[in-house]
Amino acid sequence: MSSSKTILDSVQVSKKISEIADTILADFPGDSIRDVAILGIQSKGIPLASRIAEALEKKSGFAPPLGSIDISMFRDDIGAGKSFQSIKETCIPFDIEEGALILVDDVLHTGRTIRAALDAVTNYGRPSLIRLAVLIDRGGREFPISPDYAGERRIVGKDAKILVKWKETDGEDLAILIEDTRIS
Repeated sequence: MSSSKTILDSVQVSKKISEIADTILADFPGDSIRDVAILGIQSKGIPLASRIAEALEKKSGFAPPLGSIDISMFRDDIGAGKSFQSIKETCIPFDIEEGALILVDDVLHTGRTIRAALDAVTNYGRPSLIRLAVLIDRGGREFPISPDYAGERRIVGKDAKILVKWKETDGEDLAILIEDTRIS
């Protein structure tokens, strides 16, 4: 049996995205923001990447280039008996060799998705700098990977799950904590 509770509602999600954009702008002041491109990880990182790019444009007047990357073929569990998800589109409409790249995903947990994304990115080139932005850092790392920009840091149990819903794909902006309530 499981229970769920909202940890971020739509207003809080918007606020967290704005805070992430502010922190990025602090790291890339003035015209240095023009060296930044945003790359969302398929599929839940794409709405967040788009929202961060929009917030950066509103705050700086510059719309950073925006792309998406599929990591399916770079996962370390291919062939490990897990079901293979369909391959999605990778679209990088900018030169990955130039400037800084901000990789974006909804939730950071073990670090395995980000490790796969880093491998995928290097297939397309060698950015001068890669940073990581996530809406929620939930802890529980298996790889030494940490976000540079996190809207929310919330340590949750190994059996818990954080589900992020986006208006663009799910009809609403929401982050939900789902916990296993079975007693061992």
